[in-house]
Amino acid sequence: MRIRVATAADSASISALLTALAEEFIVGDFPAAGREHLLSEFSTAAMADRLASAEYRFHIAESRGELLGVVALRGNSHLFALFVSRTWQRRGLARRLWNEARQAAPADVECFTVNASRFAVPVYERLGFRSTGPMQEKSGVRYQPMEWLAPRADPAS
Repeated sequence: MRIRVATAADSASISALLTALAEEFIVGDFPAAGREHLLSEFSTAAMADRLASAEYRFHIAESRGELLGVVALRGNSHLFALFVSRTWQRRGLARRLWNEARQAAPADVECFTVNASRFAVPVYERLGFRSTGPMQEKSGVRYQPMEWLAPRADPAS
């Protein structure tokens, strides 16, 4: 398995993975408008636009041409996506992708945010994220706002 920067050629496979996982784990309890909104955010065209934008940075994990996982930052500090294929879940790949995204961000970024699905909250908590308020809903999409703060050096040492 290798992790690399995603390219425009990856837009269809990224879209397929995100859409399949969203349908399985995220949108089941959303109203129809929320389901449509989130899935449109994961379309091949939307992924191609994001991959072409300087605002987003995508990394993918792959093996033998199969997409295993995706991580994407918007700006330098918002975790836009962290998805791992079903067969690779609970094997440390999400943590590896998260570490890759953090290392690729500017060194002075000390706080990362994410809008986590209800299903993903425990995963993000294991990665060190903490909730910053109650569940939110926008355009029918339900999410838990969370943040990750860089560990601070002990000033006494």
